Amino acid sequence: MLILFVGSISSNATARIQFANDSLTLTRQLSEITVSGIHTTKLNLPVQTVTAAEMDVRALVSPGDVLHHVPGIVLSRDGAWATSINLRGFPESKLLFLSDGERMQSATDIAGVLSSIDLTSVERIEIIKGAGSVVFGTGALGGVVNFVMDRPDYSAERTVHGRVGTGLQSVNSLWHSHAAVSIAESNWYLQLDGALRTAGNYTTPEGELPNSQFNDANIGLRGGMRYDDNQELLVGYQHNEAWNVGLPGGGAFPATAEVRYLGFARNQLNGEYIFKDLTDVIQDLRFKAYTQNITREVENIVNPKTAIFPGSRNVTSGVRASADLYFNDYHTLTAGAEGWQRKQTTTRVRITTLNDTIFTGEQPTPFATMTDAGIFGHYRWVIDPNRWSLNAGMRLDYIHTANDTAFKEVYKYKLSQGERTTLPHDRTVLFNERNTHELAYAAHVDIAYQPTRNQSLVLSLANAYRAASMEERFKYIDQAGTLRVGNPNLKPEQGVFANLGYTYSAPRLFIKTDFFANYLFDMIAEKQGSHTLNNGLVVPAWVNANVDKALYAGSEVELKWLVAKGLDLETSIAYVYGEDLSTNELMPLLPPLNGMVKVNYHLMKKLNTSLMVEWEYQTETPDETVARHQYAVVNWLFDTAPRSIGIMKLQFAGGVRNLFDASYSAWFSTLRGINRLEPGRNFYVKTTVSW
Repeated sequence: MLILFVGSISSNATARIQFANDSLTLTRQLSEITVSGIHTTKLNLPVQTVTAAEMDVRALVSPGDVLHHVPGIVLSRDGAWATSINLRGFPESKLLFLSDGERMQSATDIAGVLSSIDLTSVERIEIIKGAGSVVFGTGALGGVVNFVMDRPDYSAERTVHGRVGTGLQSVNSLWHSHAAVSIAESNWYLQLDGALRTAGNYTTPEGELPNSQFNDANIGLRGGMRYDDNQELLVGYQHNEAWNVGLPGGGAFPATAEVRYLGFARNQLNGEYIFKDLTDVIQDLRFKAYTQNITREVENIVNPKTAIFPGSRNVTSGVRASADLYFNDYHTLTAGAEGWQRKQTTTRVRITTLNDTIFTGEQPTPFATMTDAGIFGHYRWVIDPNRWSLNAGMRLDYIHTANDTAFKEVYKYKLSQGERTTLPHDRTVLFNERNTHELAYAAHVDIAYQPTRNQSLVLSLANAYRAASMEERFKYIDQAGTLRVGNPNLKPEQGVFANLGYTYSAPRLFIKTDFFANYLFDMIAEKQGSHTLNNGLVVPAWVNANVDKALYAGSEVELKWLVAKGLDLETSIAYVYGEDLSTNELMPLLPPLNGMVKVNYHLMKKLNTSLMVEWEYQTETPDETVARHQYAVVNWLFDTAPRSIGIMKLQFAGGVRNLFDASYSAWFSTLRGINRLEPGRNFYVKTTVSW
């Protein structure tokens, strides 16, 4: 059964619908949108949700593959594993990725963070399209993606549930397996889950793509305990690890280099205590603490004589307190405070072998910390229960960024016939010790209007900000490719954002449209320029800089139509245009016009099968010498309803992606400068047993 989420809804609008045999039926009503899994906001932000059921029926390697099917999102990749997204023209650096509402922070262009999520343990993915700074603070300028982990329900008596699954896909000999078991009673539960995947190089219609293999494993533990009816303790732990992950990109690396993640690990630990119905006014009071660390070890074999080994460790820890206040049916308020700190350490070792082997220790960025402390409030006013509601929010943050002095080289020595000799090293200062203090402000207001029972209109206006990340300030990437340099003097980027959403929901037809315009000041972008080395030589480089003024505007349309009993049609289209208003040039990393058409057939609630066409067409090009990017690819997929065998239930899903083995490239198939072909024809099948 296909389930979808309707974003930008008013207080009485339909939040979820599902296709029945003869109508689009309502499944629940929501007065507020849950945007972080366990935190409720009073704001009608443009939100879309991908459920576990939708993820199960597709051949999906990473969360980026999942999100690619959401209107307004385009996939970018560095191979099969390391994927990211572009949302309404904004790349990863302007998006905030969350796991159970907690920040996942590492380098801000394809750094594998998104790929460290185990899809088999995810209950749903929530996507905020547009400025989310009022809710989540800096980093959420362009949007938010939150992965909500699966948790069992409490049970009146002790219950034990479990599931195991396995799957294969042909395009890269991918094999994956997962398992989960949970125990629940009336006042506590515990769930343990894990997954393992291994894959070789994937094939394209023109041959194998070298160095696109990967391996990863995940384990998660989540528990809950409640006291009476108004207190609850939630705890969780996740460990995600990947190794021998190929990165067949270019740009920052020479085209002939072989680059891979030797290791990539993410650890997350959190705890939350919840009070409910403390007084007539305080309906909900929450206290949360978390810590998360991400480590990366990269191997870059530049050529037989040179190898480079970068590494990094990012630790983010935070606390949050919030309260839902109820004054009456017409006036409610959510207020709270949040603080977090991120620490970053990077290393790089360069090994060259000529007559002797020389080891050079480099410091690509200084040791740096970013500390954020903020307060926020979200107010909801129901003007007319049947027609009008107004929502408003405001947030204030203090941001402190500090770094020590970074030198180009920190040591150098050679090995000759087993003897180590210390060599003079380059003590050129790349970044001086520095402290930066910033105050940030964000505001959001929206008006929701429901002219009829099956129609809703929401106008959202926001002022949002994003402080420059540590990578954008201090970056110095020298991987024997194009130099990429940060800028400590970057100003925070900010902007004014507008979104007009319209939803029509009838028994056999559902239409949702969003029109948006985003006007940004001091937007942070990478520009082609130059950098002066310590010897006075000027070399080409990509340099972070502020763009004075930029405009992004576009629209998204979704349509779902029940054609006949058991037969329905889905289609969507998304367009975004971006321009540097100072130079009248197109903004970089601008996604093409894209969409999909999908026909679904449901056989007696036992079998669902779909034929889907995905397409992209580039409407604007930087100049006439650049060929327009375009493609269309056909997919077929199916899934069965769970079939009972004793106490167990058996379910299958599978299909063929790129049915006609088309040779094509996605516009963001890599952000590192080399356009790689997408996978060829891919047969896949998944089996799940649950009890």
